[in-house]
Amino acid sequence: YRSALSQSQTQDRIIRDATRPHGDREQARRLRREAEAQLELLTQAESIAQSDFYSYRYFASEGFLPGYNFPRLPLSAYIPGRRIRNSRDEFLSRPRFLAISEFGPRAIVYHEGSRYVINKAILPVRDNDQDITTYSIKQCPECGYLHPLPADGGPDTCNFCETHLEPAMHQLFRLQNVATKRRDSINSDEEERFRLGYQIRTGIRFAALGGGQASFRTATLMKEGAPLAFITYGHAANIWRINLGWKRRAKDTPPGFVLDLERGYWAKNPHASEEDPEDPMTARTQRVIPFVQDRRNCLLIQMAENIPPESSASIQAALKNAIQVRYQLEDMELAAEPLPDRDHRRRILLFEAAEGGAGVLRRLLDEPRAFAEVAREALSLCHFDPETGDDRRRHPGAREDCEAACYDCLMSYANQLDHELLDRQSIRALLMDMSAATVVASPVGVPRAVHLEALKRLAGSELERRWLDYLEEHNYRLPDRAQFFVEDCNTRPDFYYSEYRVAVYIDGPPHDYPERQQRDQALDVAMEDNGYHVIRFHHTAEWDDIIARNPNIFGRNS
Repeated sequence: YRSALSQSQTQDRIIRDATRPHGDREQARRLRREAEAQLELLTQAESIAQSDFYSYRYFASEGFLPGYNFPRLPLSAYIPGRRIRNSRDEFLSRPRFLAISEFGPRAIVYHEGSRYVINKAILPVRDNDQDITTYSIKQCPECGYLHPLPADGGPDTCNFCETHLEPAMHQLFRLQNVATKRRDSINSDEEERFRLGYQIRTGIRFAALGGGQASFRTATLMKEGAPLAFITYGHAANIWRINLGWKRRAKDTPPGFVLDLERGYWAKNPHASEEDPEDPMTARTQRVIPFVQDRRNCLLIQMAENIPPESSASIQAALKNAIQVRYQLEDMELAAEPLPDRDHRRRILLFEAAEGGAGVLRRLLDEPRAFAEVAREALSLCHFDPETGDDRRRHPGAREDCEAACYDCLMSYANQLDHELLDRQSIRALLMDMSAATVVASPVGVPRAVHLEALKRLAGSELERRWLDYLEEHNYRLPDRAQFFVEDCNTRPDFYYSEYRVAVYIDGPPHDYPERQQRDQALDVAMEDNGYHVIRFHHTAEWDDIIARNPNIFGRNS
């Protein structure tokens, strides 16, 4: 009902704006055509299933349903039809993370032999005297973690790494559909498009559990007892892509772009050679910072020791390419970004760009030797022998030797901005160490050893502590909670895997009595009726057999 009412209000506003009298006949004609295009964007969907507020699409974004069946809607750009060709109006669609730059303010797009400029943002529904909805955030200068600001001002230190936060960023505007205006035919002026560009910043915020606690898992890449890297995995994390403004803007220019609050026009780019007159801007303008956001499975990698920017950019490219080869992914299914930005490479962000996720980043934590196998693949891609580290100099079939980087190892179209930094020789020793390392994972946000000690302190018997030691000895997955109370069933399992809703009971000798066994069976039925899965470890049973029957819960022995 709310969606239908909102759509009706939008149609009324568009029709009212398009039909009011205008002094300029040509301007009135153009406004009417744009209004018809906006109405088509609203009415071309036959059902609410084409809306971003579709229930199944929301469940997919939260990880309850496969996302590839219910993908997030892309951003669309309205392309007006041309009279000389008697063509119809069209719409170009791009994924959100690509549209923040390709459909950015005053950006140039090419379509069927003509050049168009993004001159207008289609504004969301609002009352005539109400300003557009904007947001405020703080971003950690150390790790790039985002903190949306509530009314009370928000935190002063990062919730992820506890670093002191910089001043807040205000007036963030969620970019949605846009409109274009034809400029001229395509020419050879590609230097102008390359020279102009945007400063794009990426930020991340992990999904929240009950009580506002962030949901993520941590692991340490260990070699002979020494840490090589610290890894953090977040399922369906919220990733923001923020357009801070033109790359060539003056240092004293604030971030963002000037937006007409009434008609949605973007102010002219002062650094571009636009020959056409400026679009009519009203007196009500505001400087805003466009952004888009989406949920993606992601992996954060922080090296145990600081490495130079050349090595950081090279290891980022090597790991991305190796994961794609190892797990047979397309180049567009996995993305890599430095955090907090390209000038300060303190962490590497890998996220699954494909709809629904490919499920490969999680394997790097679940399988102790998976990261080492990726490192061996990276050595081979960088023309090194994975066993000895000897330099093979070139890719099989290549005609020339590779000195620093080539398109067979580290270079690609996506990392052109890093080509000057890439050097395969600078990461050979690091990749060799990684190829011999093991991932020690924790189910929560603290190191595995610290979490194990906390579980032992909560254990109710020596048998439960022996069970924890058994998991640790064989490198199985630890539970994330102990003595978790299930109110609906009035029971307190010994351990609990919240991600899988699995309750674990460690049954000692008192559970051998028939009366107690009947109570346990009734409790198991009640737990399963409430959506929980129960696994019992009897003190006389073969624990290895029980774990082998549940590899999705406990992992596999390495």
